[in-house]
Amino acid sequence: MPDPEHTAIYAADLVLPISRPAIREGAVLVREGRISAVGTISDLRKDAPDAEVRHFPGHAIIPGAVNAHAHLGFRHGDAPEGGSFSNWLAGLIERLPEKEAWTAEAARNSAREAVEAGTTFMAESSPYGECLPQLAGSGMAGTVYAEFFPGDFDGAGPEEIVDSVVRKIQDLRGGLPERVDCQISVHSPYTVDPESSRLAARRARELGWRLAVHVSESPEEVEFVRNGTGGLTDIFGSNEWGGAGLSPVRYAESIGLLAPNVIAAHLATGVSDEEVEVLASTGVAAAHCPRSNEFLNCGVSPVPCMMERGVRVGMGTDGLWSSPSMNLFEETLFAVKLHGFNGATGLRLATLGGALALGIGGETGSLEAGKWADLALVEAVPSDGASELEILEAAAGGGVAATVAGGRLIYNRAES
Repeated sequence: MPDPEHTAIYAADLVLPISRPAIREGAVLVREGRISAVGTISDLRKDAPDAEVRHFPGHAIIPGAVNAHAHLGFRHGDAPEGGSFSNWLAGLIERLPEKEAWTAEAARNSAREAVEAGTTFMAESSPYGECLPQLAGSGMAGTVYAEFFPGDFDGAGPEEIVDSVVRKIQDLRGGLPERVDCQISVHSPYTVDPESSRLAARRARELGWRLAVHVSESPEEVEFVRNGTGGLTDIFGSNEWGGAGLSPVRYAESIGLLAPNVIAAHLATGVSDEEVEVLASTGVAAAHCPRSNEFLNCGVSPVPCMMERGVRVGMGTDGLWSSPSMNLFEETLFAVKLHGFNGATGLRLATLGGALALGIGGETGSLEAGKWADLALVEAVPSDGASELEILEAAAGGGVAATVAGGRLIYNRAES
């Protein structure tokens, strides 16, 4: 595995920086894990004559995928039946005791699948940060958002609960690899009571953390928040705070949960133009997980409208019990077809869009000098020019041949 301190040139037939036009016979110069320059192979060889050149003919270099919402601790093949969100969730909860035996292995496998599909940064959510070791060991950069459930705290009050969760996260943050972090997640409006949600959001802002939350994911969530009825009223014991008479987005706004440091996942059901305006005005970002939404009959997120109103949108795979793969480019190709986007919009959503949504657009998501050297090398060079759709299709179809995160080659099919 190359040393990130080493100076290297990654070269290919085509480089798509995302933030500027494509470069034929392009290359990326990497020093100390970061991008030093992007240009033609010939120019960069002149700039760094002693650099090792890793040439990938027949390939395109694109930024690594930024997964804005994922769950690593699930596996292929035995998911609860989809169709109804509440029934699926009840099936998941019923199997939690048996799941403990294989969660770590599933998380390692899911992380490896993501890396082999070109992912270099992941925003992962898991109960109390249980998948942090697997993300930290994967070679990817990322943040694990520790979900907490007040019902686990034996009658403790909201302040005591949130203080306990924050202390646990602070302990987990010690000794992590560079670019790996742990922060907080308010799981959802139907699992975390209003006051615990409010306090967790306030503490996250005070600590300078980001916060992840599932919002307006399903029809059952809308029914619970608005009317206090439906299949989620007793999904984690007795949830007595439903019936707020508001949409989930308006409810989240009313308890102080929406802010620029928040990444809201799914936003698939009942998100009207009015709710989109709330998202835009509060500065919250969105993680779009269309395949999970389809599997659980949760509807279609109004992503084009969000983007028009200036909401930061990134793509997320969710987890393998609600989505068929951890390939973010495959997820994005699904979104491109769903919304009628072009290939350039798709590639941007999968890379820089996710980085901007997570507040790390200055560090990754595009190929620019000064950013981390996070790259995916894809077996695809369109003959008629820089066709972003063809490259997205190739990456979605298993065409990622190598993945570089922070200048380190963490996957290379030719050497595996």
